[in-house]
Amino acid sequence: MKEKIFRFYVDKNCNWFQDTKPITHKGICNFNYQNLHSDKDGDFYIKEGKLKVYVKFEDQPFLVKSVDIVDIEKNKILIFLNDTTRETLNVKSLFFKDNIPYCKVKEKKFMAKFARPALFQLSKAITIKNGNFYIGSRLVKQL
Repeated sequence: MKEKIFRFYVDKNCNWFQDTKPITHKGICNFNYQNLHSDKDGDFYIKEGKLKVYVKFEDQPFLVKSVDIVDIEKNKILIFLNDTTRETLNVKSLFFKDNIPYCKVKEKKFMAKFARPALFQLSKAITIKNGNFYIGSRLVKQL
């Protein structure tokens, strides 16, 4: 079996690096996200044709940059991701770890961490009862 070589590194703020050099072109980063996959071991890679290039993430592949609370009663919350896409928050997948929220994105294929501004926006939809967090009537897990 071939050894996996990780040529890309993505820090906790989703800044991309290739061979220790920063990737600053947003088009390249978005191309990488569009071609991002994970293997059976849970390692991430970018696939272009037959080529697989592995990516090491310091935290999670995606970052929730901002939140738009559309209808709290119906759990309709839009999240805006660092790859310039938006989607409806999957409230069932939302959880807190060390006071930072995370959720599944991209049809539940990947995890996303909430940036501080997004956490602040999301906090407007959260109620606390007996030390537990709720969005609407749904209990949010705390790990």
